Amino acid sequence: MRGFDIIVRTPIYVGMKRMKMTTGALLGLLLAGAAHAQPASSLEGKIVRGQSGTVLGYVERVITRRDGTPAQVLVRPKGPAAAGPRSLAYKSLKFEGGDLTAPLTQAEFNAMPAVQVAPK
Repeated sequence: MRGFDIIVRTPIYVGMKRMKMTTGALLGLLLAGAAHAQPASSLEGKIVRGQSGTVLGYVERVITRRDGTPAQVLVRPKGPAAAGPRSLAYKSLKFEGGDLTAPLTQAEFNAMPAVQVAPK
C-alpha cells in the first residue's frame, strides 16, 4: 500500500491529472456553448418566454456581429401591434424545448424601452 502512495504523488501523475481536469472543463464549456450555436435566421419567429414561462413575445430580428454570430435579439411583444420590439442580449437567452427563455419577468420586459428598427 505504501508503494501506491508514492506513485500517486509523483509530479508526472499530478500533471496528467491536471491535464485531464482542464481538458474536461474545456470540453464542458464547448458543449454548453453548443446550445447557442444556431444560425441567426433560425431564431426569427421563435417564441420568447419569461422566467415564469409566460410568453413575452417572438423574435422579430437578430442583430449579428461581423463574424455572423448573434449579438442582440429584437423581441416583438405579444399584444398591440403599436408596441415596438425590445432588445435582449443573445447571451442572456436560454434554449428550452423549441422556445427561448429570457431571465426577465413580464413586468421587467414591459418596462424596457422599445427600439427603433429600420426596415430590412
